Amino acid sequence: MIDGIELASSGLDAYAHVQETIARNLANANTVGFKKNTISFKSIMSGGAGAETSTLETNTGIDYSHGSLKYTGNTFNMAIDGDGFFALEAANGMRYTRNGQFQLSNSGELITDTGAKVLGQGGPIVIPKGGGEILVDKKGIISINGKEIGRFMITNFNDLTKIVPTGDSTFAAPEDSIDDSGEAKFNIAQGYLESSNVSVVTEMVDMITNMRSYEASNNVIKTFSELMERLIANQAT
Repeated sequence: MIDGIELASSGLDAYAHVQETIARNLANANTVGFKKNTISFKSIMSGGAGAETSTLETNTGIDYSHGSLKYTGNTFNMAIDGDGFFALEAANGMRYTRNGQFQLSNSGELITDTGAKVLGQGGPIVIPKGGGEILVDKKGIISINGKEIGRFMITNFNDLTKIVPTGDSTFAAPEDSIDDSGEAKFNIAQGYLESSNVSVVTEMVDMITNMRSYEASNNVIKTFSELMERLIANQAT
């Protein structure tokens, strides 16, 4: 009976974590380039023969599937159609993102809304002053009035489990996780942004299912507690 209470109690903790994950996804459903957080759990047995207990262990992750591309018409909005991440030079080190909602700084550098510099293959991308039509082709080559001025650095990874979310749809990654093979397949879409890959409908359905599971575990604990009280009362009489 005690084992049943412990399992139900660990279930409550697991379902609470799931609810937090779903809430985070829903809060970022409209965040450009956001990648859905995932969570799963499995039963872990511990203890020796005749004294085994079971608890639920949670495992978190990121769903890196691509979001849909949305047309904005903004010259400095970029989306990656395919694999890879934009490389950024942030105040706290190298960062990577699928959020191509860029803008120009006062000095002409292409930056994110948090001030991180967008990197090209030769360093931070700088748009020269003087005007002219700015075009970015499918391979990320930037040109003004037909003259090439830079090229986006698109970084791919050989193991996505090694990259770590750092907020604002950015990620940090160790150097040994970077794929230098040059085999990444992508196109750059100027004037587009990648939407979040969160499905609001799916998240809402999962939330309802999870709440029902939480209530079921809570009822199990309540039932076990009532049985324990009865047993204790019977032994006292």
